[in-house]
This record gives sequence, C-alpha cells and structure tokens, in this order.
Amino acid sequence: MRPIKISYGTKLLLVVVAILTLCEVAFVAFQFSREQRYRQDLLNAQLTILNYQLLDHYEGGVVNVELWERTIDLPIQELQFAIFDSEGNILYDNTGIDHITNPLELDELKMANESDIHRGFSVHNNDEVDDDDFYYYAALKEGDLFARTGALGHDVGLAEFMNIDRTFLWYAILIYIFVIAITWYATSRIGNTIKRLSEFAQAAEKGVEIYDTKAFPKNELGTIAHNIVLIYVRWQRTLVERERLADIALKDEQEKARLKKELTNNINHELKTPVSAISLELETLLTHKDKLSEAQRNMLISRCKANSDRLLKMIQDILTLNRLDDGADNIQKELLSLTDVVEEVSDSLLMKAEDAGIGFEINIPETMMMLGNGPLLESIFSNLINNAILYSGGSTISIFLQEEDEKSYRIIIGDDGTGIPEEHLEHLFDRFYRIESGRSRKKGGTGIGLAIVKSAAKFHGGDITVRNLPSGGLEFTLTLAKS
Repeated sequence: MRPIKISYGTKLLLVVVAILTLCEVAFVAFQFSREQRYRQDLLNAQLTILNYQLLDHYEGGVVNVELWERTIDLPIQELQFAIFDSEGNILYDNTGIDHITNPLELDELKMANESDIHRGFSVHNNDEVDDDDFYYYAALKEGDLFARTGALGHDVGLAEFMNIDRTFLWYAILIYIFVIAITWYATSRIGNTIKRLSEFAQAAEKGVEIYDTKAFPKNELGTIAHNIVLIYVRWQRTLVERERLADIALKDEQEKARLKKELTNNINHELKTPVSAISLELETLLTHKDKLSEAQRNMLISRCKANSDRLLKMIQDILTLNRLDDGADNIQKELLSLTDVVEEVSDSLLMKAEDAGIGFEINIPETMMMLGNGPLLESIFSNLINNAILYSGGSTISIFLQEEDEKSYRIIIGDDGTGIPEEHLEHLFDRFYRIESGRSRKKGGTGIGLAIVKSAAKFHGGDITVRNLPSGGLEFTLTLAKS
C-alpha cells in the first residue's frame, strides 16, 4: 500500500489547527474556571451578608428565623446556619452538628478566626458523616461570635445561581471557526507557493527550460519564490546566450584559422613567383656575366629590382593585414585631417597618373577632421587611386565628399574607365583575389590591397562598397566614422 502523500499546505494547516485547538481548549477551560470562581466569590459575598444578618437577629441564644429568612435574596430552598462562641461552643444550630468535637477547626471558621477580614469560605461535604452532598460554607467572626451559613450545592435554586454563563463559549467557537477559515486561506496560499516552488525545483533539477514568470501570491514568500524563478530564468537565458556567443566565437576562431591557412597558402604561392624570378635573374647574371651585354645586364638588374620591390610591398601589405586582424588595441589613433591625407596621397601619385594619361578631380572640404590612423587611411586612398591608375583604362579619377553628418563622412572614389565584370564585384575585397592574375602581377599588384582597404575602413568604424557605373567605370563608396 502506497503511503498517503500530504501536501505541505495541508501539513501546515493541520499543525496550525492543532495549536489553535489547544489554545482554544485552554482558553475555554481558563474562562470556565474563572467564571466558576466568580460565582463562588459572589455566593461567598451573599452568604457573608446572611451571616451579618444572622448575627443581627441573634439575641439571647435565639435566632428570629422567620424575620431573618425575610432578608434572604438567594433562591435557595435549604440553608444551614449556626452560631458559635469564641471557644467553639454551639450557641445556635438548625442542622444538628453536635458530633463535631471542635467546630473552630472547620476550614471556613479557621479562616475567619485567622484572617484580618474575619471571613472564611470553603466547599466540602456535609458535617454529617453519611452525607455525600457538598456544601458551600461561609463563616464570619464578629466580636466573640462566629456565624456560619451553608448552601447545598445540588439545590435547584443554588444550581441556577451558580450556573455559568456560556455565552462566551459560543463567541469562542465562532472566533475559532473564523480563525480556522483564515488559517485555511493563508496556508492554502502558502501551500500553493511551496507546491509551485517544489515543481520548479524538480524541473530545474532535470534541466528543463523554464520561462514561466507567472506572479506568485503577493506576500513575502511569494515575492521570494517569484525572485528565485526569475533568477533561474535569467540564468537560463544567460546560459543560452553564452552558448550562442561561444558558438559564434568558435565559428570566428574556425574562420580565422581557415583564413590564416588560406593566407599562408596564398603567401607561399605568391612569394614563389618574385623569389623564383629574382633567383633566376641573379643566376643568369652570375652564370653568363661574360656573355651578357651591358644592356642585358641592366635589364636583368632592373627585373631583380622590380621583383624585390614587389616582394617588399607584399610583405608590408601582409604585415598591415595581420595588424588589422589582431585588433584595434595595437593600432594608435589620433586627431588628423582627412583632407591632408587625400591631398598627400594624390600628390604622391600625380606623376604616375600623368604618365598613364589620367587626371584627378578632387572636391572635398578644406577641413575634414577625424580620429584615425594616418598610415592606414593613406593605404585606403593609395590602393584605390593606384588601382584606378593601373587597371581602369580611363582618363579621370574623381574623389568627392558625398555626405557628412555628425558621426561620419561618405566619400566617393571613382573613375571613368571600363569597369569590371559583375561576377567579380562580390569577390573584389577577398584576399589574393585577382581579375586577371598575370596582368596584375606584371603591374606589381599583390592581390591584398583591396582587402587592406576593407579592413582599414572597418577599423575606422565604416565600410566600403563598389559598383559599376552605368556610364562606365568603377565607383567605391567609402564611409568613415569621425570618432
């Protein structure tokens, strides 16, 4: 047989009900005892009055009973009364208690004799040995006389007088029921909160995704429980976000590893051509130095110089690209004039452009300030202008500021040449990508100039795009952040 499972709320309710029941029973017992004592004290006061009246009607060893009974307000059918002197001698008695050796040893008379107020009260059996009924006795000492009055406890009239008012009991029962109802309501709310917390703990232990943020009851326990669930939900979301970022970081690392591997392979391939050419040309010079004419030797030396320049340019570009890949922390920025950068680059390439029959059209403000790295900004414009000189086939290279706002510049660099096939545009910024490999190498291209342009633009908080103009030629749109 499976054990009965009692919920926490039910257990709490049972415990509280048990405590309330004990308190209720204790209160009723205390109130009952208190009411009983009050009735006894009231009866004692009434009997004491009768004792005073009894002594007032005692004269010459005789009590005027008829006159005395007229003064009795108590609804009692049978009264015992007696008068004693200070020696314990019975002066008057209506019950016949001659068998008592020393009446002064009776509790009520002893108390009256010894107390400062000369009164005594007790409850005990009748003085007659064979009588099992109990009596309420009150005694009074006045001078050398003692008065003693007793009332039968089972007397119908006295029973009504001593009857305890049970109105308080009904109030106690109503309050008890009301408190039990409130307790049930409170414990059920607490129990529901504990139950939801228990279900949440079991689900959390199993690793279940919890996104239930339904409000708990509006009390301290409910607030604590709600906050615990919210903390767990946020922790879950943090874990999910952390896993997502970890996946992104892993993919980035894998992509970097792939690019480095690809870069290494491309570098190996690209370096072979100039190194092999230099080696062959030097070997020819050394092997056939006596057979070569002056013009032939100069030609081979010029080729060696061109290939070594190309090799140096490739190494510089690779170093620049690696610096950009490693992050911005290693590259310093300073406040500089972008206008000065464009003018310096265009001036340095002016002679080369004129030799190719190309002119410049530059329309930019005199002051274009930004926070950037001078060599990297120079490499952007140098690569774009140099490529236009070498490969555009046009007659004009134009540079102008298209748009400026509080945060950035948008600059257009274009030419009026032949453009390039559309299928090459999306790969134009890839590393070591060449449209015509042989022609590019002959003109000293390394294949990573535009990759540097792209990375340098992003380093400066911008980007670069390219398109073919409808009228012919290429147009690069470069955005750079001011800070």
